[in-house]
Amino acid sequence: MKHLVIVTHPDIENSTINKTWIDELSQYNQQLTIHQLYKAYPDYKIDIQKEQELLIKHDQIIFQFPIHWFSTPFLLKKWMDEVLAYGWAFGPNGENLKGKKVRFAISTGGNVEAYSEGNSIEDLLKSLTTSFLF
Repeated sequence: MKHLVIVTHPDIENSTINKTWIDELSQYNQQLTIHQLYKAYPDYKIDIQKEQELLIKHDQIIFQFPIHWFSTPFLLKKWMDEVLAYGWAFGPNGENLKGKKVRFAISTGGNVEAYSEGNSIEDLLKSLTTSFLF
């Protein structure tokens, strides 16, 4: 089973957690592909066909990102809007992700208490999990 880790951190070199995760995951490059969106697209111009081909080649897709203002980083949202297109990822003939497992590896700038009253991690990820279930 081939894994794709889509890393979306706008300042990965100054990250503590996400950079450590990438360093650890890079030991397993035979089993997975690490794809860093901010490094691949510093100009924010996403190659949609290339991204869709990458998704097709992998069985599991793991999105790794820090929570930014209770959401994803900008480039991940843009990526989702453009790559997961109508007719490709959903809608008529949009079954290219069918059967793939999608997971999220997220980091936060806060402690457990910050996400225990009304701002749970599950709540923050609800729109993402709903999108991929759709």
